Amino acid sequence: MNAVVVYYSRYGSTERYARWIAEELDADLIPAGKCRFRDLEPYDTIVYGGGIYSGGIRGIELITKNWYKGLNEKRVLCFGVGITIEEEANRKQAMEINFGKRFVTDAEEDKDRPEEADPDLKELLRVKLLPIPCWFLPGAFDPSRLRRFDKGVMKLVRKMMADDPANAKILEYIDRGCDLVDKSRIGEIVAAAKDGREDE
Repeated sequence: MNAVVVYYSRYGSTERYARWIAEELDADLIPAGKCRFRDLEPYDTIVYGGGIYSGGIRGIELITKNWYKGLNEKRVLCFGVGITIEEEANRKQAMEINFGKRFVTDAEEDKDRPEEADPDLKELLRVKLLPIPCWFLPGAFDPSRLRRFDKGVMKLVRKMMADDPANAKILEYIDRGCDLVDKSRIGEIVAAAKDGREDE
């Protein structure tokens, strides 16, 4: 197995997971900012991880935009890291945001389809997901380390969530910070990456 782990980490949680996974797979480790599509060509197994911001996995376009340019012929696994991913609704939304067909502009099987003439078909394609396995892992949050822009975003998020008692735990994380990072959660990703390829 010739593997690489690519990661986008703003505050460190995603990098921690990426390093653990790379160690388990004996894989190369590359920050997303230093990785281009052509850099992935030598690898048969690619693991991509990024922090989740407003439902989007940061930098995931490296995978989704290039899926039909050869990545679909490789083993590709993804993971997103955040503090609200334990909710099923949030995970479902994140899957649609990150892997919905609308993110892919060069899908061969969708060429010449009459989307505009058939609203139902257009809607079907909109929610069609790329066949990329993705895991959602708990992250960490330290309000004292937030950059100015992120502070503004979190202030707005807190205001929007304040009236719903169901958000009490998340509000506590926002106010006091948290570290939910759990190394044991990488087990399924590592197993999926190794499945049938240990001797390759």
